[in-house]
Amino acid sequence: MICWGERNCCGVFLDQSALDRCDCLRDYCIRDYAPEQRIMVQEHDLDDVLDHLYLREDEHLSELDSMLRIRSIPNNLQYEKELKQIIERLAQRLTELEFDVEIVEVKVNEDQPTQYVIFANYFSTPAKNVMLVYGHVDVPDVGETDPWTHPPFQLTEVEDKLFGLGLTGSKGPTMAWIQALDAWISRIGDLPVNTKLIIDSTRLSSTETLRKLIDSRKDFFKSVDLLIGRTNLWIAEKLPMLTTSHSGYVYFELEIKTKDKDRTKLRNSMDSNTNSKANCECLSYRDPMSELCLLLNTLTDTKNGIAVEGLKRHVLPVTQADWDIFCQAEVGVQEYKETTGATSLPHEQSQPEFLRNRWCMPSLTVHSVDQNHAVSHRDFNKPIRCVSRFSVKLVPDQSVKYAKFAVRDHLNEAYLRMKCQHPAYLRVLDQLSPLNEARNAPFNLAAYRAYESVYNVKAAIPGTVNICMPIMNELRRYCMSNVQVVGLPFCSIHMNPHQVNESLARDEYLKNIELFATLLFEVALVPPECKCTEVPDFCYEKGKSTDTDFIRIMEPRSYNTHVLYEIDEKEIDRTKPVDDALPNLRHVLLGKEADDTL
Repeated sequence: MICWGERNCCGVFLDQSALDRCDCLRDYCIRDYAPEQRIMVQEHDLDDVLDHLYLREDEHLSELDSMLRIRSIPNNLQYEKELKQIIERLAQRLTELEFDVEIVEVKVNEDQPTQYVIFANYFSTPAKNVMLVYGHVDVPDVGETDPWTHPPFQLTEVEDKLFGLGLTGSKGPTMAWIQALDAWISRIGDLPVNTKLIIDSTRLSSTETLRKLIDSRKDFFKSVDLLIGRTNLWIAEKLPMLTTSHSGYVYFELEIKTKDKDRTKLRNSMDSNTNSKANCECLSYRDPMSELCLLLNTLTDTKNGIAVEGLKRHVLPVTQADWDIFCQAEVGVQEYKETTGATSLPHEQSQPEFLRNRWCMPSLTVHSVDQNHAVSHRDFNKPIRCVSRFSVKLVPDQSVKYAKFAVRDHLNEAYLRMKCQHPAYLRVLDQLSPLNEARNAPFNLAAYRAYESVYNVKAAIPGTVNICMPIMNELRRYCMSNVQVVGLPFCSIHMNPHQVNESLARDEYLKNIELFATLLFEVALVPPECKCTEVPDFCYEKGKSTDTDFIRIMEPRSYNTHVLYEIDEKEIDRTKPVDDALPNLRHVLLGKEADDTL
């Protein structure tokens, strides 16, 4: 049959077999190109972008100052307008960069401010990798007694050092990414990588709203190859640490409540007229809060950390290269004590051993203990229902299933050993498996080259160090199956985000913008892979760039454009010779019956 292609003008005779095809059909894909043919950037493009950044350094700092002046404090109705203002300004900024921007507003309760989340997407062409950057712009409130030596809600420069709340933890990294993207679009007219951004306004208070939005926008994440987060893991002056392993978790809820028949004893224990026998029974009675505390105390130990037997199994052994990283890290145990207020820490005798247990081993954290009714300063009522929530951090190669079994078995044994009287219920509210990526994964090496190019340092890429970024674990749920998560060190490990007198060197902030711009170039050098198996027809989606796509459209062939009708090849074989098929003059004048009558 004749193929008319995408423009209905091809006119090539084809049969109906799979081997005979026309170049204008929509079945060419990115995998049909050699890896070197999939790279669409040149090194001189990066040089132009970096030159543009150098010329706009003062503009970048001025723009950062305007963002720091907005008091984007979450969960405070007094600052609801400021929170909306910064989200709208960022959305307008991204719209100017030709991003497709959506602002999602969520009102949880009338007595709480509205929460905002920005979903921004710049899709250039399916011939490029897809990167998702997560950032947030909320900051904690500053009390009158906080010893800030410089105004927290503005950018202050003193001796080439910048001061401002949110400079290293929220607004600073977010603005650095936007300014790096702006440099590429301003100079090149396009981004070297398909880029998505999620900017949250309530990261410090709660991620529950964002998690619900993630579940309702699965298509936004389907094509993502790379997730970018921020860390403060410059563990030494010239040693940034890129993380390749990401911890998982199991989030538990432990509930203890009294039986209906036990409530009578609870009332009698508060009655002064009870007899001596009842008083003796009440002496052995433990309320639910007491039993809950007893069970929680069995989960951890002050010397060894987790006391749950078997919960430290199946952990990847630390390599010699990772031990060397621990020895080079400028992280003192005493400094960590002062930061957390702890008087003693497990494994504090050795810094490498302390870092191994902090970065490479599982941990257990109790998050809350609640009761079912409000209490006052003089509430003598014993609670009849108590609920505690705790989580277990998992590291590669631990299993979620085994962790649930170990915790359940441990609490069951402790419940029987301490002869608890009240029913206890253990539930799993959420879970996520840990992720371990190869040190030499393509995007990890791209980040390594970016740090080497900008800072002239060799970044450390450990094999067993885990970073706890729960929101990144949430984001990767619906991404590509082979998605990589990279935590980029933005500042020193000694600078905790949102601490008093939060600061960053001027040159360091500007170099971070250069780093992000260079990372875009390095990620673009990684040949993209076909996503059509997970995202149907992804290679045929149209983006903002028209330079390259994978829909082959052939120009009409000059030697066969006279074909005006469609005919099957088998029918061509069955047709009569041309001399017999075309009418002659005799047939035209006398009709086909002329030969029979003469």
